[in-house]
Amino acid sequence: NSCGGLVKPSIVFFGEVMPARFSELVHFDVASCDLVIVLGTSLLVAPVANIPDWVKSNTHRLLINREMVGSFDGQTDVFLEGDCDESVRKLCQLAGWEEEIENLYSDTHSK
Repeated sequence: NSCGGLVKPSIVFFGEVMPARFSELVHFDVASCDLVIVLGTSLLVAPVANIPDWVKSNTHRLLINREMVGSFDGQTDVFLEGDCDESVRKLCQLAGWEEEIENLYSDTHSK
């Protein structure tokens, strides 16, 4: 109410142009990454939907989603089927980060 106008979140809505920063950095990012984690998506809206296919063939790719989407069927791909929040919690527990993720969830949900 105090700003006197509409407030737009810092996301890109469907049909909007991606920020210039995306185009400036995406090629370097996909060339230099060794792991891509894709969470909760249909992978239908370009250009972001194409990112998993732009990485090098030896790049590990993890899809955490309710259903298989995209081209996650290679030797370096892992599909973790299920709810994203629960799957991330499980991964954090396996990595020994259970306390950290629970603190993040608590901080986020208490606001």
